[in-house]
Amino acid sequence: MNIVQIESAWYVAANGNLAELTKDGLTGGAMSTKHVTWPRLLAFCGPCIPFAALGLPLSVTLSEYYVTYIGISLWMVGVVFMAVKLIDIAVDPVIGWAMDRTRTRFGRFKLWMALCLPVLFVSTGFMFLAPQGASALYLGIWLLVIYVGFSMAALSQSSWGSVLTDDYDERTKVFAFWQIGNIVGLLCVALIPVVAQAIGQTYQTGVQWMGIFIMITLPLTIGIALWIVPEKMSDAPTHEVRLAAYFDMIRRPNVIRVLLADLLMGLAPGIMGALFFFYFMQTKGLTRFECTIAMLLYFVAGLVGAPLWNWASKRFSKHRTLIASAIIFAVVYSGLAFVPANNFPVMAVAVFLAGIPYAAYLLLTRSLMADIGDEVLLETGHDQKGTLMSILSATTKLGYAFSVLTLSALALLGFDNKAAHNTPEALFWVEAFFIGLPVIFLLLGAWAMTSYDLTPQRYAAIQAALKAKGLSRDPGSPRPH
Repeated sequence: MNIVQIESAWYVAANGNLAELTKDGLTGGAMSTKHVTWPRLLAFCGPCIPFAALGLPLSVTLSEYYVTYIGISLWMVGVVFMAVKLIDIAVDPVIGWAMDRTRTRFGRFKLWMALCLPVLFVSTGFMFLAPQGASALYLGIWLLVIYVGFSMAALSQSSWGSVLTDDYDERTKVFAFWQIGNIVGLLCVALIPVVAQAIGQTYQTGVQWMGIFIMITLPLTIGIALWIVPEKMSDAPTHEVRLAAYFDMIRRPNVIRVLLADLLMGLAPGIMGALFFFYFMQTKGLTRFECTIAMLLYFVAGLVGAPLWNWASKRFSKHRTLIASAIIFAVVYSGLAFVPANNFPVMAVAVFLAGIPYAAYLLLTRSLMADIGDEVLLETGHDQKGTLMSILSATTKLGYAFSVLTLSALALLGFDNKAAHNTPEALFWVEAFFIGLPVIFLLLGAWAMTSYDLTPQRYAAIQAALKAKGLSRDPGSPRPH
């Protein structure tokens, strides 16, 4: 019998309730029924719009933009993005550790959300309004600053979302709407260069307008979220939260499974984003405008997919849904290899279908990690959700860092993004990287989750035990004195 089952049995005995304990935990106990109200849910998801609007250019647009329009070499851009992302990964655990030590009346995660605002606002201006001929050093400095601010934003929001509710299914709904908010932000920012070119402006102007859009929406959405959405306060002691907890968490089997799945499944859309324009323009003969429209359809499909995967997780459990979504993604994505050249309608349909399973992995891995955070709280008495989310964020970024490295790899293999025509050998490597690698990584990610064992029944047992020990409290409720 593990510690969760022991705590659950103690809870049943102490309260005189009859509950059936099985090897998986508590099957007769009551799950939490707390729901997040619609105003709070919408306000919480509001900052997703500027955050995702920033995330898309960081993953897709800016690397190609700094090569084509600012004038930095393809190889150097790949190296700078890779180096900055690796540095940023090392920053994540420090931020997560600091969040877990933060205790204020304003909240710990809300405070960090407020702090990210000036960092992102200033660095966005420098990154998107860069002068022609800016150096690699300029790119490296402001890319690092914007990534640190982005880490503060992403970690504070995901950690905040993990404490909005302790209900197994409601938590998935929170992150499903979080993902929908992200996709809305992606759509908004992806439309900007399309609109700019449609009214006679250049693509370069469209990218600059992206930055202005982000700078406008950052203070508006963050301010509304801080005003409307409460934060569940933690009673766990701060002085015992150690930086070494980062490594303690990594050794947990379920954490390893979720991290590995997140890393592998994140590599697929990361590589797709980094090579999207190069693949379809160079190997399929499509225009930049057609590629931009296809990318918009990809994100629209995510709006369809997020509620679908939320429903599936309630029906089949989160980890099984994650496995199924990765396999479906691999199968559908492989179909992009068979899209005929110069056929935009077929390509658009294929990309749309690939976007439906894309929406699953981010929302499900974060919901699963939040569940693990409650398990850790029960076993250790320490609330380390910030640390756990920082670890998860680090693996996501690691995947995208390696994705961008494909740009440098292709340059070494003879691909020239500025050439009107590349050699058949160079185009072969573009196709191999764009299609083959994501399919392999998705299937490996599905395999990583096959032995995940924090089932809904075990999670019910954890929540029952947390309530019995007084470690679960509603958002916005006063802290005991």
